Amino acid sequence: MKRGEVFVGSYSRKVLQQTGDGHYSPIAGYHVKKDMVLILDVARFKYPPHWADVDNLYDAMCTKDPKTE
Repeated sequence: MKRGEVFVGSYSRKVLQQTGDGHYSPIAGYHVKKDMVLILDVARFKYPPHWADVDNLYDAMCTKDPKTE
């Protein structure tokens, strides 16, 4: 990514073992050795910034919403 660009993930919270389902949050960092991303959850009262495995986040981003299929 270039300086000034922002990456926002749209994902299913259920896949990440959280309450709720469809959600958007900015992705703030990447840990190369652990292959994890830092999610700055916009609902910080519920979930503070946390690390997520890239494969798990990918799976969470690939879910389909049956209401919009």
